[in-house]
Amino acid sequence: MFYTGTGSSLQIGKETEYGTAVTPTALIDLTSESIKVAVEKGDEGSLLASKTPMSRDLLSITVSGSVSFILRPEGAGTVFLLTLGGTDTVAAGENGKFTHTMHLCEVNDNLPGATIIVDRKAKVMKYAGCTVSALSLECAAGDYVKATLDIQGVKEEEGTISAELKSFTIPSYRCTAAVFTIGDEVYDISSATVKIDNALETAPRTYSSGLYAGRPQHGRRSVTITFDIPYSEDVETLKSSFLTTEENASVKLTFTSSDQDHKVEITMPNVSVNDVTANVGGTGILTASVSGEALSVGDTEPLEVVITDENEETY
Repeated sequence: MFYTGTGSSLQIGKETEYGTAVTPTALIDLTSESIKVAVEKGDEGSLLASKTPMSRDLLSITVSGSVSFILRPEGAGTVFLLTLGGTDTVAAGENGKFTHTMHLCEVNDNLPGATIIVDRKAKVMKYAGCTVSALSLECAAGDYVKATLDIQGVKEEEGTISAELKSFTIPSYRCTAAVFTIGDEVYDISSATVKIDNALETAPRTYSSGLYAGRPQHGRRSVTITFDIPYSEDVETLKSSFLTTEENASVKLTFTSSDQDHKVEITMPNVSVNDVTANVGGTGILTASVSGEALSVGDTEPLEVVITDENEETY
């Protein structure tokens, strides 16, 4: 007997106490996952004559991997909160909806822990104490918003899928009506990639840590954006304004569900444009690629994510 990937599922929830498993609160629209257990085994290095090593003793156990999925309104709040780590500020919005404003957590704050449960059909596995290492968003025109979540975990245990999280009711986010602006000007781009890298530092081994790794800590975080745009005079204006100067760009990316009341707004007020590439590669359409990095300037948050949805509670 064998299984196929169809029917597999993944659920995730924010932990109240790091490493203590919770019931998941969000269903992820899974396309692939690579969460796995890795072990280190060693021997004593004895000089006693033997044809092969005499033993392989278990020295450490770690969990890591990635989850690729389609970003949906039902799980977006949980995903962003686990990645950013800051507080979720809720306010009443238009048409009976609510806005959730999130920022990167403070320098000395811990990222929240997450419990991930994966149904691989042959067995359901639970991973408590997971920390988000990075989140990447691929936002291409005329396509769904695709995301990849890199995680570091602690251990693998048998789990149970929550029966309450079986399906989705709100259409997924897509870039059929997305808006991208730099300053007050709208740029008609063809795709954008946003990456939030938490620069996790693995906990050192100590006498008390035993087989399992301790809680990782984030380092100096990196928020980058890369976008492709049909080449035009606007690209040269962008290049002369921000690439060859020390002027920072204010960048905003907005994408929605087919239900326009459900949307995500990603704002980077101070972006250093580090590269603008626009070359002739043949007879086809000329495309320029631009990349930049969000900066911390004064008290201004380097990154703000505002999610509009129907949930009036904090994530």
